Amino acid sequence: YPMILSHIQLKNINLQTLNINNIISNTLNENLNFEQLIATTNINGNFLVIAGAGSGKTRIIIYRTFLLLNLNVPPKKILILTFTRKASKEIRSRIDSLFVNSEVQIETFHSLAYRCLKKYSQNRSFKVITLENYFNLSKKSIFFEKISKIISQEQIKKLLSTASYEDNLLKKEISHLKNHEKNLILNFLHDLSLIKISSNVFTFDDLIQSFITFLDSRTFSLKFDYVMVDEYQDTDSFQISILKKISNSNLMVVGDDFQSIYGFKGTSPNNILNFPFDFPKVKTIILNKNYRSTPSIVDLSNEISNSFLFSFKKELISTNSNLEKPSLNIFKTHFDEIQSIIKQIENLILENSNCKIALLFRNYIHMEFFIKDFKKSNLNFSIIPNPFLENIFSDIHFDENAQIELLTIHSSKGLEWDYIFIPLLLDGILPSCIGENIDYEEEKRLFYVACTRTKKRLFLSYPLTFYNDFGFFNRASPFITNISSKFYNIKRG
Repeated sequence: YPMILSHIQLKNINLQTLNINNIISNTLNENLNFEQLIATTNINGNFLVIAGAGSGKTRIIIYRTFLLLNLNVPPKKILILTFTRKASKEIRSRIDSLFVNSEVQIETFHSLAYRCLKKYSQNRSFKVITLENYFNLSKKSIFFEKISKIISQEQIKKLLSTASYEDNLLKKEISHLKNHEKNLILNFLHDLSLIKISSNVFTFDDLIQSFITFLDSRTFSLKFDYVMVDEYQDTDSFQISILKKISNSNLMVVGDDFQSIYGFKGTSPNNILNFPFDFPKVKTIILNKNYRSTPSIVDLSNEISNSFLFSFKKELISTNSNLEKPSLNIFKTHFDEIQSIIKQIENLILENSNCKIALLFRNYIHMEFFIKDFKKSNLNFSIIPNPFLENIFSDIHFDENAQIELLTIHSSKGLEWDYIFIPLLLDGILPSCIGENIDYEEEKRLFYVACTRTKKRLFLSYPLTFYNDFGFFNRASPFITNISSKFYNIKRG
């Protein structure tokens, strides 16, 4: 992507031209660094903000909105798009703390589609169904029994979650099947589309598709004067299509191609890399100051990102003074690894009783032995609800305020803790060997995301051998072996 570096990088600020009073000007100056100020105060045109991990990207959206409101832009003409309700709530509360009851529209792509279709479309009586309800509905299909003999119920659910959205994902999902089996699945999906129409239900993917069709119908125009998108690297081609239809040439997207980790949902780092080609006259701003992590953790994460094949190259700089290196612990067995981590966690809590600790895993299945031993040690922890683990443990719970959390790397994105443990760094676990068509580059970005979640210390580890239902693993992850040992302290035992 050599062309990506050729478009304009903004490097100037002129608060005087904005016609704002000293109080607002001082608020911006006191709360934003130079690059953040550039991103906040340049309001007209299309902007790509490449925001490194821990660089305060949401802060830009907050203060830019605050500025627009103080410039008397009507709140209903400002749209902020996020990817989760939690992110929407956080942005809402932070804007309201600066500008009470702002009434700015803060939506996810799905909530925007839902509100608009419910209010303006001809079909306002539709219902949106969950994947579980969609699966139950699929049993009405005359092809369901035949399909059940070819693939498992879990595979059917996976098929339903990809099929209606992206042809390429569907092709990938059924590529290993015989031709007559593929045809059976296509007939099943076609039958299902008719069942959905007769039941007047939408999946979340259908909701987006219907919204695009509605915007294309020209019977209705939805335009905002200012649109801002958080986590732009998580967009897919359909969401980009929506942005082209609703933004009025003042579009700012904020994101990090290094943290594009949702390929299974149809996202790709190409979406953020191609932003300057999808929208006219884009100007770029790079945020490279990391306010979260220590210099040695930032050095390690820079080393990981230097090997990314397709990316917007950036070196992050830490503003922190702690110089302690990440540790890499190598153990004989997985049992030794767990026991050592338990002792380390107990010591960290003794040092700082209020600290927040997370263990990050490539997959839920790797949490099982940790949970058993944590329970024996009476360590209080939480996990996000998950069917696999709930089948094994009846009394696990999720509490956002728990001191110790066990998460998958995917669910850790956007979050931070004082201390992070990343165990089982073995080839076949990270990068994963589970599933079809594993994207090695995305696995590398997953490792990057995991390492950048920590504020104070990072603990990497692996056992020399590990065995589970998916195989025997006895090689260190290439993500570790390909990095110079100068970036961490190695301990054995």
